[in-house]
Amino acid sequence: MTAPLELPGAAAWRLDPSLAYLNHGGFGAAPLPVLAEQRTWRDAMERNPTGFLVRDLPEQLHQVRALLAGFLGADADGLVFVGNATAGTQTVLAQVGLAPGDEVLVTDHCYPAALAQVKRATAASGATLRVAEVPMPAGDQETVLAAVTARLSPRTALVVIDHVASCSGLVFPVEQIVAECHARGVPVLVDGAHATGQLPVDLGRLGADFWTGNLHKWLCAPKAAAVLQVAERWRDRIRPLVASHGFADGYQPAFDWTGTQDPTPLLAAPAAVAFFGQAGWQAVRAHNQDLARRGAELVAGRVGTTVPGGAGLTGAMRLVPLPRELTEAEARALETSLLDRYRIVVPVTYLGGWRWLRVSAQLYNTMTDYERLADALAELLA
Repeated sequence: MTAPLELPGAAAWRLDPSLAYLNHGGFGAAPLPVLAEQRTWRDAMERNPTGFLVRDLPEQLHQVRALLAGFLGADADGLVFVGNATAGTQTVLAQVGLAPGDEVLVTDHCYPAALAQVKRATAASGATLRVAEVPMPAGDQETVLAAVTARLSPRTALVVIDHVASCSGLVFPVEQIVAECHARGVPVLVDGAHATGQLPVDLGRLGADFWTGNLHKWLCAPKAAAVLQVAERWRDRIRPLVASHGFADGYQPAFDWTGTQDPTPLLAAPAAVAFFGQAGWQAVRAHNQDLARRGAELVAGRVGTTVPGGAGLTGAMRLVPLPRELTEAEARALETSLLDRYRIVVPVTYLGGWRWLRVSAQLYNTMTDYERLADALAELLA
């Protein structure tokens, strides 16, 4: 499948044209119309900061919340704003109420920041960290589900699961995982940092206790903006990590103001929804997933490896296995050489060893970017 001609390309972004930028999954990149919308909001704020932040912002946040709730299939009453998904996971882990003897289950695909948070929370509470090993390639959704649920125990107090794993790009069958955990009375925190925009998300259908996702990655809002969805039964317990003026007024008021910060990334998020909506979200996602697959296969073929797949387990980030495992120093050196010598931005990721390249695909990428990476690797690995 090739991209329809009406899909916007690299001209809609401000990326350095000398780069082959294959790391959209790292931090995202905002299109020009979205950046222009942010400037409009910032100019409005600076004309009268007090009037904007005190009088205008509450209603603007209400409108953004309503739009994003519709886009994510979320309960608007449970949707709040956080700076990023890392803040969202920390907010939950700090208040979910772990106790000695409890177990928290993660997988070996867990994002390092989230894993650090779980380790800290379990150490402080006397709970125990458990890790489910999910194979790569995983094969199918049933294999992933079985790998996770096999590690559940009567002591499991919380499961922390990626919606899309940063290290591997693996799309976890979160709906099935949540359903199985709930059948056993276990709450679930879903780290959806990479899900918003990359995948269709229906939080009402998912039914997780907690879900947090970035708006500045695959939705392409300005950096940094994210949401946290909390199920109704938890809303009396969960509050922002920073207490400010609205802290005593309830769940949403507490999150809506946690001190002075730049609200313009959130206010520009509807422009990002509209930017891709004009092209059609289904077409954008299909294009990006197909390009990621073809690009990864091209690179893997050049270095003599095979791209891991699996029905329903892949999105717009794909892994390319390297011919051999690297040390961490070698991995960092490879990233540096690709950037400095070949002007290619792509991460080496860790999953059972430093032996994977993670390539992303966004509308500004073309197959030329992956061909360039393949040529560079052929020289560097020789």
